Amino acid sequence: MVDSNIDVIVVGGGPVGMATALGLAHHGVSCTVIEPQTQASEGSKAFVMWGRTLEAFEAWGLTDALLARGDPRDTVAPVSTETGRPIFTVDFSGLAEHSAMPGVLFLSQSSTEALLREAVESHPDVTWVHGEVVDVVQEADAVAVEVHGGGEGVPAKTMHARYVVGADGARSVVRSSQGGQLTGKPIRVEVLVVDVALEDGAGLDDEAALPPILLVRKHPGLLAALRFSPGRWRILESRTPIVPVCATAADDLPPATPDRTVEELEVLAHEVFGPRALSVVWQSQTTLYQQRAQHFRLGQRVVLAGDSAHLVSPSGGQGMNQGIQDAENLAWSLAAAVAADKAGDAATVDAMLDGYAGERERVADVVARRARLNSRLEFATPPWLRPMAFAAMRGALSITWFARHLARRLSMRDLRYTVRDSARLQAGSRLGRGSGLWFGARFSLGAVGRSVPNVVQPDGRRLFAAIEARVAVISVACDPPAVSDGVVAVRVERAPRGTRLRKGDVAVIRPDRHIGAALRRPTATRLRDALASAGGVQFPGPLAPPDRN
Repeated sequence: MVDSNIDVIVVGGGPVGMATALGLAHHGVSCTVIEPQTQASEGSKAFVMWGRTLEAFEAWGLTDALLARGDPRDTVAPVSTETGRPIFTVDFSGLAEHSAMPGVLFLSQSSTEALLREAVESHPDVTWVHGEVVDVVQEADAVAVEVHGGGEGVPAKTMHARYVVGADGARSVVRSSQGGQLTGKPIRVEVLVVDVALEDGAGLDDEAALPPILLVRKHPGLLAALRFSPGRWRILESRTPIVPVCATAADDLPPATPDRTVEELEVLAHEVFGPRALSVVWQSQTTLYQQRAQHFRLGQRVVLAGDSAHLVSPSGGQGMNQGIQDAENLAWSLAAAVAADKAGDAATVDAMLDGYAGERERVADVVARRARLNSRLEFATPPWLRPMAFAAMRGALSITWFARHLARRLSMRDLRYTVRDSARLQAGSRLGRGSGLWFGARFSLGAVGRSVPNVVQPDGRRLFAAIEARVAVISVACDPPAVSDGVVAVRVERAPRGTRLRKGDVAVIRPDRHIGAALRRPTATRLRDALASAGGVQFPGPLAPPDRN
């Protein structure tokens, strides 16, 4: 059995795969998701969603539902179980001027997956297929995907698509079928993850009155608890010392560590919560991996995203967020590649897919470095040193610029691309100021590759509401030349903070809200060329008048 009219097959129906499918649908590309599991995963797993990720979901109309199901917060303040006082406080409210999203949302991965599954199954441009992918073969103008299962007696079939996205996890069949491996340096530390349900009573304070983050300061290694929904908590514990090892492939993962007994886990939980009645819901033990595939684009028609492309320590809660941000970049890039492929424009296909790969590969390296540092701070700081370390953190957070820097970094809003990452950004820089490429490549001082904040306009609207996660033009205190219908043009009187734009600049904003090109009072031809290099398509016809805000 052969299917031949599919634009994109997404292998893997986890958060990253479903986010990719919804992003493609937002950009008008139909796709098929293939997933062997029929139910959402159990346990809280990844339960931290940062503001930058929520902005991606906002573009696809999912943020309100996510916020309603989870626990949004604008501060992170771990409280010592010994003293009952906050150890330090990270405040995200200072970013409200540039984002409508809270700093962080606590929501279990199972709840996130259930919401995404509802959105995917109800979307007319997404087809859900229950089955297991066993092989992927690239052909001249398509990719063949062999699928088994889907129910007893259901025959195997081969499906064909223009492109395939591997979002099928650390043991990715898509990646291995193309000869790819995850390589890097694992962190040999055993981390125990336990979900518990707390009960009220016994003369204790209500569970809801407990601080949402608790830390046992005197415990060897890390012992902390975080509430991710009413009555449900995640406990993290580590005891094995951190020992980095040499580079190795992750495709041969070590055998799973045997589960601990319920009695052992209850003793650990009572160390955090005292005599409160509780029950163990789920547990997992894992070795931390800091690894990624060498290339996120494999051949001409296969790309990787999420855990298929990279594994990162859970310290800082950035793994799932990183994968969903992969999906945001990939969705618009792949949509442009599909349109270019249908038009026979191979150069644009390469620019879009290589652009995605280069940009996200560098971000993966940045996130991995941060996660490794977080792991050492969280898991390797000895108990006797913690009071001094926490005092230093409190002192640093009293400095306004550092507090803002840390809030942006934790919420992943400081991540950006440079012109070294991809040819499409280099093209956007060459179209701008004469020395922009040199400065952007050597010192990363230019506007190209930076993210645009969701600032409030004079009429009260947020900027993102105007551009709607599509290719757009922003002009700073000037009017852009006419280019085409279908491209939103927004005039702002002041350059958004952190963009490095200035009066008289015209910037092409990509659907992921990064600056794809920055031009100085461009002609219509130069702006048209910049839109093609940043968005992947040419836009014939006159441009609508700019939205003056």
